[in-house]
Parts: sequence; C-alpha cells; structure tokens
Amino acid sequence: MRRVLQTLALLTALLLGTALAAGFPVTVVDDLQREVTINAAPQRIIAMVPSHTETVCALSACHLLVGVDNWSNWPESVAELPHLGDAFAPDLEALVALQPDLVLVDEYSGLHEPLEALGVTVYAGTPQTFDETLEFFAQLGVMLDRRTEAALLTGRVQGEIEGVAAVVAGVTGPTVFLELDPTPYSAGPNSFMGTLLTMAGGVNVLDDTLGDFPQVDPEYVVAADPQVILLTDAPFGVTAADVAARPGWGGISAVQAGNVVELDAVTVDMLSRAGPRLGQAVLALARILHPALF
Repeated sequence: MRRVLQTLALLTALLLGTALAAGFPVTVVDDLQREVTINAAPQRIIAMVPSHTETVCALSACHLLVGVDNWSNWPESVAELPHLGDAFAPDLEALVALQPDLVLVDEYSGLHEPLEALGVTVYAGTPQTFDETLEFFAQLGVMLDRRTEAALLTGRVQGEIEGVAAVVAGVTGPTVFLELDPTPYSAGPNSFMGTLLTMAGGVNVLDDTLGDFPQVDPEYVVAADPQVILLTDAPFGVTAADVAARPGWGGISAVQAGNVVELDAVTVDMLSRAGPRLGQAVLALARILHPALF
C-alpha cells in the first residue's frame, strides 16, 4: 500500500503540473515509445480496448466516443455505438469512415500502423500493472483535457481500495488459485490481477518466479492445496464440477469445502480490465474471500 500511496502522490504532482500548463498541442509518449501529438482536444474518439472505453467514460467524455471494439460493454450506453471488431481483427474501413481524431489501441495489435499511414492520430498502449493504470488515468486526462476528472477518478479508485484494505488489515487471508482458463493458466502475485487479489486480502498460491501469467502444471495446484479457487473462465462454461472432476483435484481443500467460485461475467470484466472499476473489483473479491467482514 505504501507503494500505491507514493504513486498517487506522483500522479497528483503530475496532474497539478499539467493543469498549470493546460492547452494544446500536447505530446505524450505511448507504450511503443512513440511521441503522439494531439493538436486540439479530441472530439471524435474511438476506443479499441474495453478498459479504454471505460476510462474515457469515467472521465466524463463518453459523449465523445464515436465507436468502440466488440468487447466494450460498459457503461451500458456504449451498446448504441458502432462496434468495430476487436483489437486484432478490426473493421478498418468502418473505423476510418467514422473520421476519428483520436484512436486508442492495444500496443500489441499493430493497428497503429495502418491508421498512422492514413494520418489518424493513434495512442498505442494498455496498462499492465495497477500503478500503470493510475498513470494512464492521468495521461488520458491530459490527452482529453480532462485533468480534473482524471484526478478525481484516481482519488475515487484509491479511496475504494483503501477502504477495503482497512477492513482486511491484520486478517489472515485464504490461499487462492486464480484460474484464467482450464489449461490451466493463472495470474502470478506480481501481475495486474494478482495485485488486485492481494489488495482484497487473498494469498496467491503461485510463486512469483513463475511469471505474471504462467501456464502451471495441474499437479502444482494440487500440491499447493488452495483454500479458494476463483474461476474467471466460468462465463465461458467452466464449472466447479469440472474442477472437481480433474485428476487429483477432488482432494483440494477448496473443492472439499465447496469454495470453487464461479465468477460472473461482470466481476470477470472488472477484474481483467485495467480501468476505472478496479476498486469495485477489489471489493467484489474481498466479499468472496472474507464474507464475514463485508
């Protein structure tokens, strides 16, 4: 939490500094280390990443969106917008026809290349950690001339998480296996999702040396014997019964105690998107892991 507070202090300084230097053009550096210059406050924005859609709306700029990717589903108002494929299979013709003055894309999609060739202003990047998410709030606030809104968003998310932390402070949390798919892939302690799990008072059974999103040996999970298993793949059909039927998994403490939790689609979206619902995600996890406290 100390690290998070330090990050918040740095962001506050950044926001105050940029407020004094408000105005356009502004130049930011995206995750591909490209300098992106925005000459005027964007009026026609396309977001090709769900978390970016959510963040734009959280900065009171939802009315500036003219298109989104197929996975964007929050807030509900974005359902009325044109859906333009996903980051890796976009409807490029439809996207360009909307005449955006700013497009937000994933840095790994390669979508910036054809758009840049057509003269479209593109920011390529998605936060990979909790700290980067807060930093992105500030950076997007600069790009959209929504610095105050970005500061308020950062403060709100931080306050929500600090509230959860205060409740679970000093409480020994259950050991948890966070399943991303039945291979199984999981989220390590230092990953974005792993950080949220820790903030919610859970103890990740994965060793951080395995990486952020490792594919683990099923026997590793059996040996770790987690007290809780969280299924982020439940919206895609994986059930607690499936888990219990895996070789050797029937004896895991979580299975024996009925603590294999099939997360709903809303919770999975909040947990997997580095956006403005981080605090809500942590609260949802804390309610699952510490039901007596919430």
